[in-house]
Amino acid sequence: MMGTFLIFLAGVLFLAGILFIRPRAKREQMWKTVVNWALFVIWYGITWMGISFIYINASVGHVKATSTAIFLFLGISVVLAVVQARLLGFIGVKKAGNKSELQV
Repeated sequence: MMGTFLIFLAGVLFLAGILFIRPRAKREQMWKTVVNWALFVIWYGITWMGISFIYINASVGHVKATSTAIFLFLGISVVLAVVQARLLGFIGVKKAGNKSELQV
């Protein structure tokens, strides 16, 4: 039952990721668009590989393997997510207007 739910969740989140990134990817910079989509696919694959690895090891009782996988896969997933957020412009974006310019 849990495996079926995880497969359903993986499909829904993949579709949501595509719908979220598609309008935000800059089409005028083709290299950046390709890097964004490649990072999304790599991030998605590593994240769900980690979740399935953790699920399998937790179900059979391998505590050490489960904790190591949580540390490894979560760390890689967070780093890739931050890099992609930076490329999409969610991190490090300057504000649209300056208060001193608005007063003039």
